[in-house]
Amino acid sequence: MLADLIGPRQAPPAGPEHFGAYLHRINAGQDLTYEEARSYMSLVLAIDDGRQRSAQLGVLLNGMMAKRPTVEEATGVIDAALELDAHVPAFRPAHPFTGERVVGMAGSGKKGIKTPNISTPAAIVAAAAGIKVAKCASAATSSAAGSADTLKNLGVRLSGDRDRTLEVMAACNLGVFEIEQIVPQFDAAYGGLFFAPHVLSLAFPALLLPVRTDHLLYGIAHPDVTLSMEVLRRYHDGDMLVVSSTPDNVRYIDEVGIIGETAVVGVRGLERGNMRRLNMAEVLGTGSYSLSDIRPGATAIDQARIVVETLAGRSHRALADLVAVNAATLIFLGTSQHTLPEAFALAREVLDSGAGLAKLRDLARLSGDTDEAIRRWL
Repeated sequence: MLADLIGPRQAPPAGPEHFGAYLHRINAGQDLTYEEARSYMSLVLAIDDGRQRSAQLGVLLNGMMAKRPTVEEATGVIDAALELDAHVPAFRPAHPFTGERVVGMAGSGKKGIKTPNISTPAAIVAAAAGIKVAKCASAATSSAAGSADTLKNLGVRLSGDRDRTLEVMAACNLGVFEIEQIVPQFDAAYGGLFFAPHVLSLAFPALLLPVRTDHLLYGIAHPDVTLSMEVLRRYHDGDMLVVSSTPDNVRYIDEVGIIGETAVVGVRGLERGNMRRLNMAEVLGTGSYSLSDIRPGATAIDQARIVVETLAGRSHRALADLVAVNAATLIFLGTSQHTLPEAFALAREVLDSGAGLAKLRDLARLSGDTDEAIRRWL
């Protein structure tokens, strides 16, 4: 009777007062359950005012990261973000390349040290070495150019059509999937205003590949590779390797490094390995380099030019080795024929022979453009 008199119950507006209990618990260093974390993220994403939503996303994502999120909290937040675009990783189809290994490649971005784009030329070199790579790409947030920006400036057209990208991948071994086209609703709500890794950085970019891959290489610009791996295991049932590197234990990049230390943890055959810290320069015998040897370009065009120069064999040896060790990691995951040092030697051969540059030109032409943008730097 009372309900008839006052009408149906209205859902409360999504605002700070309606998730204050969650906020205060995070601020006190307390953990949330999966459902609480998912509800908290959903309420924040539903805020209409963009400035308020961005502020509350910062509190949630960075506050939770600062206290160290649990796996349950991280998956709750990630699932709420995926829900905006009805993107369910478990429902992704398997890749169509029967009898071939496909390596997925993604990274958190938000590097503590700005570098030239490494993941893009590394994926191209691995593809030139015969490895099928499905790569996530995104626009820049905290750097001059993200991998998507770089590829577009190189004349590569990134299609939102999954099947079209797989056709390109069938022809040249490399398929590039632009994150913003896969989850446009989340992208609009997120805003891209973050400059350091947060809870979503633990796994979210890797889950946006629209096909399931056999192996996964994920880079995170944060020291907790083990937590990232445990979150990824909730979604990816194949082999994987999670990597992070640092020259000083303060600033991190989301790739294998050749300056300082690289943290590595993996899963093979459902068995988790132990986290290891490696000096890749010593492992591969590359010699000693400094950060000044791998300076980034000042603009997006500069970043694209550096990729062409690297693939053409005209970059500093340090940058060539940095690209090669990341390509070697993809080669190592994509075949059982090579040890990591052997894969590194193969990646260097690809760079020295010009095969990587040829693969980039193929990618541009196959994607529907020409190699004119590449030729201006040759």
